[in-house]
Amino acid sequence: MKIKRLDDSVVSKIAAGEVVVGVHSVVKELIENALDAKAKKIVVELINGGKSEVKVKDDGEGMDEEDLKVCFLPHTTSKISSFSDLSNLSSFGFRGEALHSISSVSKMRVISKTASAPFGHEIEVVAGKLVYSRPIHSDVGTTVIVRDLFFNVPARRKFLKSAAVESRMVTEIFEKFCLSRLDVHFVLVRDQQVVYDLAASDLLERVKAIFPDVPVQSLKSFEVEHKDMQLRGCLSLNTFAKRGMVICFVNDRFVVNQTLTSAVYAAYSDMLEKGKHPFVVLKLSLNPRNIDVNVHPQKLEVKFVNEEDVFKFVRDSLRRLLAKPIVRQIHVQERPRVAEPVEFYRPSVQPEKIEEVEERLLEGEKLRFVGTVRGRYVLFEKDEGLVILDFHAAHERIVFEQMMNSLAKRNNKTLIVAMRIRMKETDAALLASSQVLKELGFALSVGDEGLVVEQIPDWMELSEVEEFLRESVDELKLVDLQGMRETIKKILADHACKKSMRTRDRVSEIEMKELAEKIINEGYSTCPHGRPLMFSIGFRDLDRFFGRD
Repeated sequence: MKIKRLDDSVVSKIAAGEVVVGVHSVVKELIENALDAKAKKIVVELINGGKSEVKVKDDGEGMDEEDLKVCFLPHTTSKISSFSDLSNLSSFGFRGEALHSISSVSKMRVISKTASAPFGHEIEVVAGKLVYSRPIHSDVGTTVIVRDLFFNVPARRKFLKSAAVESRMVTEIFEKFCLSRLDVHFVLVRDQQVVYDLAASDLLERVKAIFPDVPVQSLKSFEVEHKDMQLRGCLSLNTFAKRGMVICFVNDRFVVNQTLTSAVYAAYSDMLEKGKHPFVVLKLSLNPRNIDVNVHPQKLEVKFVNEEDVFKFVRDSLRRLLAKPIVRQIHVQERPRVAEPVEFYRPSVQPEKIEEVEERLLEGEKLRFVGTVRGRYVLFEKDEGLVILDFHAAHERIVFEQMMNSLAKRNNKTLIVAMRIRMKETDAALLASSQVLKELGFALSVGDEGLVVEQIPDWMELSEVEEFLRESVDELKLVDLQGMRETIKKILADHACKKSMRTRDRVSEIEMKELAEKIINEGYSTCPHGRPLMFSIGFRDLDRFFGRD
């Protein structure tokens, strides 16, 4: 087969795929351009999740006619003039491909006007080709309208998510900009409905608006300097079941960086219980020469010249903040719900019938209760040796199987009064549209201030609903990768772990015996997460160990 030189239009479409991976990346690029143009107000409008139309309007410096006619061409930028400028870039980075990439795979209109021009200009570019350029009356600033994303690349268009998912992804990246640039007025409109209208304010006000489920009383602002590094932001003294609440910025750019995330978790290490995570908005400022922002096509990652110094600075700064004496505030709901006792396991025999329990065990597995070890393990003796049962893991498996059986029978219960849970609109939308939660038996919708719950599974107590749904958010984001069945199993396994008896729970001998009986009769060998339930050792092995054989 002969080697061929690709046509320029094909090259443009391939290059665009590195920059434009979805609606959210279009919005990200356009907001960055607006901020580089010194905009003080940015309005983002979406139609059909942005799949039909994205509109970003700013009041920045604008472009004149000459710049407007070349802004969509490849390798054009106002940010650098020589290669050496790349190492000292303080704007949102160089690519020279943003508008070119977007225009190559969409139908794009750009309207722009500078303060000194008597009128503005408008261009339309379709699939990278200029259709027209004309003068137009407009305000100072730039408006970019992107329609029919990937209309000319069907293979990429079919991989766009649903309107709800694309909209959620746009909202999440929009929120990052709101946290980054407090001096800018941001507005987000979806299908003519205003989602956010955030005037310039301080960080705590932005956090309060974007994360309503983080108690304001638990938040603490900070600002620390060391040599040429500055650390600003806020943290919560509470910890949360939800992951992904460590939000990092470097020189006002949102980044995903393992060094910074690891430093935050290291600082919180003494505070985090199993399954809990910190909430931190972290803003690191340092000399642009000490970072590289162009290691990722979408500029989501950065590299530090000296990662060890950055790690220690962030970790030690947060540790000192968390170590200071603090009066913790208790967040009280207006109408607290009192949880009724949950009967995790109901013994089917009375104390005087212990012998009957033993008789019902499988032949050769007649167990005699010996005692408990460290409140965690149950020790039984049988004819040929000893059996050690992890009673938490065992009960976790029983609870998991009960929930799976209830799921198969479609047993649900409708709430007489719908429950309202205050949370981020994006999280509420994700939960309400989740097919996984529908399969589990939930009926959910998005309300004025968060999520509305109208139906729950039969096995769930009312007092468990809010925590269960909040903890499901991260797992539901992975459903496309791991599949619906695996997601359901993972969510139920995690919940079974929380419902199961713990070391601190008082468990009777009868409960321990019946738990062991059920595990043996059903043939279960592991908990839902794959951990072993039982350990058995024969008397012959014990005798051999002690030299008695």
